[in-house]
Amino acid sequence: MKILVATMLLLAAGIAWWLMRDPVEVAYGKCVNAVERKVDESIEPNRESALENAMADAVKGIGSTLGIAACEAMRDTCRSDRDGALCKAALAQFQ
Repeated sequence: MKILVATMLLLAAGIAWWLMRDPVEVAYGKCVNAVERKVDESIEPNRESALENAMADAVKGIGSTLGIAACEAMRDTCRSDRDGALCKAALAQFQ
């Protein structure tokens, strides 16, 4: 019986946590995932040349850094003005 009660309490806590997550953090996580996916999809190294592979890795790093910086800027904007147009647009894109 105690195990059932403990399981039910854990399940209820998990559901409450899921429903109360901050939409800004959810959008930020989705933004970062989208950046990583797009960078990986768009740049595939040519296995024949070490120079081309190095260039592709460098471009991936730069693209990932810039994309994640944009996601962080979106998160900071939403933290400072959640009702602003930029935040609303970002949340709509990543919800």
